[in-house]
Amino acid sequence: MTFATWTDPSCAAIAQLLTERTGMVFTPNRIESLEAAVRRAAERSGVTEAAEYMKLLETDKLPIDDLVAEVTVGETYFFRDPALFEYIRHHLLPEITGRIGTSRPIRLWSAGCASGEEAYSLAILLEEERLSDRASLLATDISRTALAKARAAAYGSWSLRASDAAFVDRYFNRVHDRLVLDPRFRTRVSFEYLNLAIDSYPSMTTGTWGMDLILCRNVMIYLDRGTIERVARRLLDCLADGGLIVTGPSDPWLAEIVPCETVATPAGVFYRRRKTAAIVRSQSWWTAPTTPPLPPVPACAEIAVEWSAPPPEPASVPGDDLLARSREAFGKGQYEHVLEMTCERESDPELSALRLRSLANLGGPAEAEREAEAALALHPLSAELHFLRGVLLMSLARDHEAARSVRTAIYLDRSLAVAHFTLGSILGRGGDLAGARRAYRNARVQCLSRHPGEIVPLSDGETAGRLAEAAQVQIGLLEAGS
Repeated sequence: MTFATWTDPSCAAIAQLLTERTGMVFTPNRIESLEAAVRRAAERSGVTEAAEYMKLLETDKLPIDDLVAEVTVGETYFFRDPALFEYIRHHLLPEITGRIGTSRPIRLWSAGCASGEEAYSLAILLEEERLSDRASLLATDISRTALAKARAAAYGSWSLRASDAAFVDRYFNRVHDRLVLDPRFRTRVSFEYLNLAIDSYPSMTTGTWGMDLILCRNVMIYLDRGTIERVARRLLDCLADGGLIVTGPSDPWLAEIVPCETVATPAGVFYRRRKTAAIVRSQSWWTAPTTPPLPPVPACAEIAVEWSAPPPEPASVPGDDLLARSREAFGKGQYEHVLEMTCERESDPELSALRLRSLANLGGPAEAEREAEAALALHPLSAELHFLRGVLLMSLARDHEAARSVRTAIYLDRSLAVAHFTLGSILGRGGDLAGARRAYRNARVQCLSRHPGEIVPLSDGETAGRLAEAAQVQIGLLEAGS
C-alpha cells in the first residue's frame, strides 16, 4: 500500500504545529485528509494559501481549535454505545453512591465532549435515576465551535438516530428543523474549554479533580504516545479513590502505558486509579473556633482602580523543609503522604492549603470544606484558603456560599486571576451572565499583565497565556449564548 506525500510544505508545518499544541500525530495515511482540512479551515478564515493560514496560527491571530475540529471525526450521538450507559445505570452509579454515601455530589466528567451529546446523555440518565440533585457534571473540549453547539443544545435528527420517538418527545422541543433539549438539562452540565494535551489538571480552578467517572472516548486515538502517557497519568490523578476512566474501543490500551488497575466489564475495560492508604486526619482541625466575620465584600465589578492587598502572613520558619517536602509530594500526586506530613501543622496557612487540596483530590470535598472553615479561623486573611473553600463549596453545589468565599479571596488579593475565573464559573452556572462576563474579563486582565509563560498563582500549574485564552473562550461562549 502506498500513501500520499505532502503536496504543500506549509501543510507539513501546520501538522507539526498541531502536534506541538495538541499532541496529535499524523501518519502518512492521514496526509491527504489533513491537507483537505487545512484548505477548508483556511477558506473560513478568509485566506487561500496554506502558508498564509500558517502565519495566522503561528501568531495566535486565529485559534487552532477550528482546525482541530476539522481533522477529528467528532462523530457522536445520544446514548452512543447503549451497553455502556446501561452499565453505568445499573452498576457504576449504585457502586458510586454506595461508596460515597450522601457526603458529597457524584462527580462525572465528559473529556472531549464534542457537541455535547455524551454529556447530556449522562445528565438524562442521572435524572432517570433520580440523582440529578446530587451530581456534578463537567464537559470539556478543545473546540470553541463544538462547545458553542453543546451549550446551544439544538440538534438534528442524526444526533438522535438511536433514540425512539417517545424519548425525543419527552426531552426535546421541536423548533423549526431542530430538536432543542429541555433547558433543565443545559443548566446541569458545565461546559468548559480545556486542551488535554497542554493544560494543567487535576486543577481546582477548572474543577478537574475528585472525579468518580471520566469518559474520555475516542480522544487518545489521535495522540502520539508521549501525549497519551501524559494525558492518561493526569486523568488518573483526577480520580477520587475508586473512580474509573472509560475510553473508546479504538483508544490505546492504557495499562501498558501507565500504572493503573484494569476492570473488565461487559461494557468494556475500564481503568481505575490504584487504591490509596486511609486518609489521615487531625481532630484538632475539627474543633477550631468559628471563623470571625470579615468586612462586607462587594459584588464582582470591573477592575478599574489600583488596589493594595493586606500584607502577606508570615512565611514558614526558616530551615523547616516540611513545606518543600509537602509541595514535592503533592506535585507527585502523593496526596495521602501530604495528609500524613501536615497532620499537626495547622499553624502554617500554606501547609493548610496543601492539605485541603490533597484531601479534595482524594475525593473528600465535604471533609476538606470543614477543614477549610477551621483553618480560616486561624488564618482569616489567607486569600488562598478563602479561594479553596469557595471551590470546595462550589463542588458541593453550595454556590451562594461559594461565590461569597471567592469574592472574599478577591477582596484580599485582587490580582488572583484564578479567583476571578472561578467566580465567573459560579455566576455563569447560576444564570448571572453579566456578572460571569465581568469576572472572566477581570481574570483575563490579570493574566495579560503577566508574561504568557508565567505560572498563575494558585492555578495548579496553568500559565497566564493559557488561562487568558480560556477566559476569552468563556466570554465568547457567554456572549454567543446571550
